[in-house]
Amino acid sequence: MKKLIVLFLIVLLSACQKKTTYQNPYLENVKFSIQINLDLPEYSALKFANNSVLVRNAGIKGVLVFNSGNGFLAYEASDPNHYPSSCSTMQPNQFTCSCSCEDNTYSLYTGQLTKGTGQYSLKPYHIAQNNQTLSISN
Repeated sequence: MKKLIVLFLIVLLSACQKKTTYQNPYLENVKFSIQINLDLPEYSALKFANNSVLVRNAGIKGVLVFNSGNGFLAYEASDPNHYPSSCSTMQPNQFTCSCSCEDNTYSLYTGQLTKGTGQYSLKPYHIAQNNQTLSISN
């Protein structure tokens, strides 16, 4: 019985912990909410696994949306390892994205830097799917 109480307390305390937030000195925390319709031609690539698109006019430099095959992921399109500039908008290439400023490349599966220099991973955004509509927000 004591073990059950201890286990219950551990679960309860872990559920009460603060939510982890993404802290990066280069990228400000902008609030936005957008919806994209997967039936529109500009998003048709997202109907297939390992494809990505850049959605402009959201976030700081846009939003990278990726179909991992197990669901959708969304990230800030500005390279997280330097301040936003004219060349910091990353371009998607199937399951990676890259920045022409620093020649950094990131995995869209994990958000991690795979080539180049820097300590920050891609800034993730919340994404939810309802039928053919993706809702993305920060």
